[in-house]
Amino acid sequence: MKFSIFKIKFSKFLPVLIIGLLFLPVFVSADHGVDDFSYLFHLYYDNGQLFADRDFEFAYDVVPETFVPETVNTQFPFKGEIITFSNQVAGTFMFDPRRGDPGFLKGQISVKAPYAPNGEKVVFYDAQGKQLLIVFVLESSFCNENGVCDVDNGEDQNTCSADCKGITPVSPIGNDSVENEQNGISLAIVYVLIGAGLLGGWFGWKRWKNKKENQIKQFSPVDLPPQQPLN
Repeated sequence: MKFSIFKIKFSKFLPVLIIGLLFLPVFVSADHGVDDFSYLFHLYYDNGQLFADRDFEFAYDVVPETFVPETVNTQFPFKGEIITFSNQVAGTFMFDPRRGDPGFLKGQISVKAPYAPNGEKVVFYDAQGKQLLIVFVLESSFCNENGVCDVDNGEDQNTCSADCKGITPVSPIGNDSVENEQNGISLAIVYVLIGAGLLGGWFGWKRWKNKKENQIKQFSPVDLPPQQPLN
C-alpha cells in the first residue's frame, strides 16, 4: 500500500519536476549586480583590540548578500572604511564588536561591510578613532583604477567609472561575447529539448498504462465463458 501511494504521489509530482528542469537555466544564468555582494570579515576581538581570526585561512570573504547596515545599540561603536586604489574612501560602516553585551571581552566576531569593486583595503577604527587593523581586499577587486578600461576583467562605466568614464569598452577579442551568448543559447536549447523529451515520455507512458488497464478490464474473468467440465 505504501508503495502504491508513493507511485501516485510521484506521478503527480513528475510533471512539476520536468517543468522545473525546463526553467533551470533561467535561474542559473541570472546575473548579480555589484550591490548584491558584501564583505564578510572574520575577526577576533580582545579587550578593545581587533585581529584577523587565525582560525580562518582568509581574513574575509565576499558573499552574495546585499549589505544591510548593522543596528548599533552602543554610544561608542567601532568604524570601518573601505579605501580604494586611488586612496579614496569608497564607503564606511559602523559596528559593535560586543553586540550589545558589556560582558563580552574577547572572542570571534563577524563583521559585514559593503562591497567595493575598486577596494584595496579596509581600515578598522575603535570608538576613539584609533586605527586598529587593516585588511587588504584587492584580491577580490576587479576595478584597479589604472586608467585602462579593461572589459575582460568586468570594468565598465557602472563598475569602474574611474577607468571607463565616458568610454565605451570594447573587448580585444570581439567574438568572445558573441560566442558566450551563443553557447548560453545552445545550452538553454539542450535543457529545453531534454525537458520536452522527458515530459513527452511521461505522457506516452501514461497513455500506454491507461491503454493496458482498459485491455485488462475488457478481458476480466467476469466476462469469460464458463469452462466445460472434463470428460
